[in-house]
Parts: sequence; C-alpha cells; structure tokens
Amino acid sequence: MSTSEYTLNVKRELLTALMAHQLPCCHQSFMVGLLQGPRLLGFVKMRRALRRMIARYLQAHAETQTTIKIRGSRVLLHGTDQVVLREKFVERIRRTSAALSGKHCQIAFLQGLFISRGYLQNPGRGYHLELRLNGRWLPVALKKVLCQLRLRFSVYQQDSHVCFYMKSGRRITRFLNLLGLFEKSLEFSDLRATRTILSMVNRQVNSETANISRLIGAAEESIRYIKELLNYEDQEIWTESLRQLALMRLKFPHDGLETLGTRFSPSLSKSAVNHRLRRIKTLHAKIFGKMAADSSEMV
Repeated sequence: MSTSEYTLNVKRELLTALMAHQLPCCHQSFMVGLLQGPRLLGFVKMRRALRRMIARYLQAHAETQTTIKIRGSRVLLHGTDQVVLREKFVERIRRTSAALSGKHCQIAFLQGLFISRGYLQNPGRGYHLELRLNGRWLPVALKKVLCQLRLRFSVYQQDSHVCFYMKSGRRITRFLNLLGLFEKSLEFSDLRATRTILSMVNRQVNSETANISRLIGAAEESIRYIKELLNYEDQEIWTESLRQLALMRLKFPHDGLETLGTRFSPSLSKSAVNHRLRRIKTLHAKIFGKMAADSSEMV
C-alpha cells in the first residue's frame, strides 16, 4: 500500500469515529483545525475519496445558516465565521491550560489538523508523521496545544509552510492513541516490536558471521605459515609440540581451537592451542623475515 493510500485510510477511519460522537465544543475545535481560507468562506481541500465523507460530517454538525458545497477538490462552507471559532478555541486553551476538562477540545483540534493537513507514512516503509501549516495563527496555536499535551514535534520551514513532524515510532504511536486511532496505534506497536526483534536477530547473525569469518581467516593464515615452514629446508626448527600441532592443524583445517585441542591425548586447552599457534607465527616471521632481509642485502 502506498503512503497516500495509507494516509487516506487512516483519515477515513478517524472521520468514521468522529461521525458517531462528538461534543459541540469539540466540533468547534475540530473546525478550527480543519478549515482554511477566508473568514466567512472556509474550505477543506481534500482528495476525492474523502470529499463526500467530509461533506456528510459537516452537514450533520453544521449550524442552520451554513451552506455546504463541493466544488472541485474543495468542500466549501459559507456562513461559518472562522475568527469567532478561533477566539472561542483560544479561550478554551487559556481556561483549561491546567485542567484535564479541556483536553478533549485540544485533541479535536489536532484531529481537524490531521485530516486537512496531515501525512502519515506507511509504517512498513518507515516512521514519519507530518502536519503542514500555512499562515501565522495555526502554528502558534499548535505549539500551545502540543505544549499542554506534552507532545514533541520537530519543526522546519518550507516555502510558506511551517511543517511539524515526528520520526519516532513510539511518539507516533502515542499521537495516534491521542487521536483515538487505537487500531492504527496497535499496528504501529506490533510493527515496532517486530522490527526490534528482527534488528536484534540481524545484529546477532552479523556478529556471528563476523566471528566465523575472523576464525576462518586466522585458520587459513596459520595453515599457510605451517605449509611454508614444513617446506623449509631445515626441519630442525620444530619442537615436538609445535610439529604435532602443525600436523593436526593441517589434518583438521576447519576445527575451532577448542575442538582442535580435544584431538590431542591428553587434550589441550583452547589457550594452549592458541599459544602454540602464536609461537608458529613468530617462528615463521623470524625465519622468512630474516630470509627477506638477507635477499634484500644481496641486491
């Protein structure tokens, strides 16, 4: 599902919930977030799939003097004074800034903003929620509401718009819960949990793969040293313990150090095997490093 279709479905679900029940004061606060345009000719610019649904909602809650029309991509409201709605909303924010009784109006304001100006990325592709606002009044009002509801958004400016956004799955989940989108919130929570588990598994697999690659590289290096030393003309360089380990390493090239140590009688510890391999490496460096130095002197 594309991001635009996902956002559309979320808005449809939210509108369906709002059609069932909304207090008169919440409807007014919702309209403050929803409408844009001139004072007495507000409009909602919406995709075709939601225009009629928005119109039905407005007709169910509109005052008698309000006229509602669909024209192009807009649902027009003639007769609703946006300035009066905003003044009433500001009074509710001031009056209820320290009380829980006005929280529902603040949430209704956020619901209106999200439906008319919201964007939510499909969580299968990443976490991004954004509200794009124009003008001066709405960004200031939104900052006040976010502060009272303790919601944290980041902000950036783009042309004439002020964009409030979230990229945290946990914060988006809380925001959706606040709007009343509980099913979408559960989807986000499930996806976040799944991604966390997959991330842990991937880290563990990558770590184990890196360890295996490192062990294989070390084994191949020690086998190369051993072969070069066994082909060296003076075989008096070997002690008995180092020679036994060298031959055992060649015979079982894919064994780990601990497994290789158990093949001896009596068995060797992992640290003992590692110590002898380091001695072989030192012996190789001593002999072949000296040979390289002698050849350079002859040149």
